[in-house]
Amino acid sequence: MGKVNLDTFILYNNVRQDELVNIAVKIFNEFYYREYINYMEPDYFMIQRGLLESEESISIKGTYWQNHICRLIAEGENRFSLMSEKGEINQNIERLALREIQELKNLYYLDWQRITGIFKDAESSVCCMSEKPNKFGEQNRELIRQAMEAESEQGTLENLKEYYGNHSCGIFEKCNAFLWDNELIGISNYDKITFDNLIGYEKQKEALIENTEFFLQGHRANNVLLYGDRGTGKSSCVKALLNKFRNHKLKIISLNKNHIGQLYKILESIADRGCRFIVFIDDLSFEDNEVGYKHFKSVIDGGIEAQPANTLIYVTTNRRNIIKETWKDRGESGDVHQVDGLQERLSLADRFGLSITFSSPDQETYLDIVKGLAKQENLLIDENLLVEEAVRWELRQNGRSGRAAKQFIQYIQAKKY
Repeated sequence: MGKVNLDTFILYNNVRQDELVNIAVKIFNEFYYREYINYMEPDYFMIQRGLLESEESISIKGTYWQNHICRLIAEGENRFSLMSEKGEINQNIERLALREIQELKNLYYLDWQRITGIFKDAESSVCCMSEKPNKFGEQNRELIRQAMEAESEQGTLENLKEYYGNHSCGIFEKCNAFLWDNELIGISNYDKITFDNLIGYEKQKEALIENTEFFLQGHRANNVLLYGDRGTGKSSCVKALLNKFRNHKLKIISLNKNHIGQLYKILESIADRGCRFIVFIDDLSFEDNEVGYKHFKSVIDGGIEAQPANTLIYVTTNRRNIIKETWKDRGESGDVHQVDGLQERLSLADRFGLSITFSSPDQETYLDIVKGLAKQENLLIDENLLVEEAVRWELRQNGRSGRAAKQFIQYIQAKKY
């Protein structure tokens, strides 16, 4: 193998700047001229420490070193990966990518076996150790490994285009769920709830799933307002969408009410990406003296800047009109144009094309939810006793809801075991 020249990287700048890659290239390029490189032993072991420290839950079939290179390629945001993510074609960019692919393959195939012999570390070198691929890696980044091991550079290029097209690049390749806190923060350990775990509210779930499917298929879809009583599963339904459609390049960004003023900034940062985004605002409400709702209203529908076609806004609330309404709004307030003021407050909820209502279940439905959850958890208990205990729990909790049913089942499990 000849010398590796990192300076030729124009697209994959993240590879060129990676510390472990730079140290490895330094070792191998030195070895290209002379075999006596024992003085580089500290650098060699620094790479091993770095590989272990950077190990993550996503792994493929291959060595720790090959996993590291594949991760850099998968997460690299550049003109080639971003265009591939959107399904666009640019022959000039592809020619640049082909030139860099050869160097990427050289890095992937670095002959660590020869180096380990010099440092008498052939049996325990992390660089040569193979990782056991996990499920996520098998489904996703395994295609990166196949790309690197393709016989031709063109084959590698086509595989990489397919990977970015199916799984995105950069932070959106690594995570499906995000929190906005002045910047996007990826969440790897998000709620894995599914619609099968949510018993009842079938019509509501169908409406939400249908709207999201339209959106993912590239059709025009509606922003959604999920309104209803507390604990009825509004937020859980939105989170279940991510687990149902995460292989369709769906990303969910959780936005706190306090950061609503930055919504334009979020939309601008994701407008040109090849993913589909749901900006999720949970438990939203405004007091009657707050004016932040005016900014939010203009973002949803009415502002000069259009909402990106790849983004929808899903909001849950316990208030039908989101903004707190008082009796003063309906009585003598002194406002000459009182009706206009009231209509302005009510118009926020009207900006959502789809409103889905979640009401507290009656006792029969509540008990059906309890029985269903008990079955899911394989809870072995007499049904009559289960119903009797569930009714007592309902009275103690001051209300019936899916959340109360779930908390009851958790209580029974702990009590039984």
